[in-house]
Amino acid sequence: MSLTSEVKKIARKAGADLVGIASIDRFDNAPADLHPRTIFGHPESVIALGCRHLRGSLKVIEEGNYWQAYNCDSYQYLNEILAPHMLRKITVFLEDQGYTSVPIHNPFSSHQGRPVRPGGTRPDGLISLRVVGCAAGLGELGLSKLFLTPQFGPRQRMFALLTDAVLDPDPLFTGSVCDNCGQCAKACPGDAIPLERSVEFKIGDRVFSHALLDCEKCRYPHIGWDPCYSPFLKPDSSPDNPPEYYKWLDTRFRHHTICGGRGCIRMCMDHLERTGRIEKRYQTPMVEGEQWIIEEELR
Repeated sequence: MSLTSEVKKIARKAGADLVGIASIDRFDNAPADLHPRTIFGHPESVIALGCRHLRGSLKVIEEGNYWQAYNCDSYQYLNEILAPHMLRKITVFLEDQGYTSVPIHNPFSSHQGRPVRPGGTRPDGLISLRVVGCAAGLGELGLSKLFLTPQFGPRQRMFALLTDAVLDPDPLFTGSVCDNCGQCAKACPGDAIPLERSVEFKIGDRVFSHALLDCEKCRYPHIGWDPCYSPFLKPDSSPDNPPEYYKWLDTRFRHHTICGGRGCIRMCMDHLERTGRIEKRYQTPMVEGEQWIIEEELR
């Protein structure tokens, strides 16, 4: 079995749903401060790993019933349990073959501190895991900037590994998952997604694009401060006095999201599943009728 095949086998056995490989030349057009070399100076290959969000954990938020599954599985488990295990398995295997590899987790803190030598980069370097997925041939970016695959649509979290091993790169994805329907933008509780794809980048001979996401508009409902999309807020709730449920989520899972990807994930999933633009089929639709919104005032 080739080194490339063995790496993919180990990744899937360790829990990756998707595995792709990019040669380092696919990042030739990357901005200097976003190149993999700002993290590791000798990369030859970048391994992209995708792990699915559980569909049911999103469905029960869509129904307005249950938030714990998404916060536990898609944040704590994927980021802090599965990814370190999966990345370590591959890294150790490559080390045993004489190659150096660097695991790239999610989330991570970027560009902290100061350069240790003149002309150097600030630690820690930053790369886009969504762009890595594109470079490794696993999919494309949707209008929302989320990474879309033909297997799961927007329903995966990405991780990466930089290595000096020369692995066989996968061909770039040449299909199309997103059809620019705009449902993600229309359903976004923060009105954070424009309808125009104004950001472009090139990998090989393919141009990828997405809308310029307004991260501040996204953040407000995402972490639960819009009373129309959070059932947990009280009249006296504030960042200095968060709901007890938010405190519990942060303590128990170290992360919390409340909007649950209302537009960029759930509505996107529903559209892609209904129109047959992804491979998976499910008995229960993601969105049934109108999406919920809390119209009564806090009291």
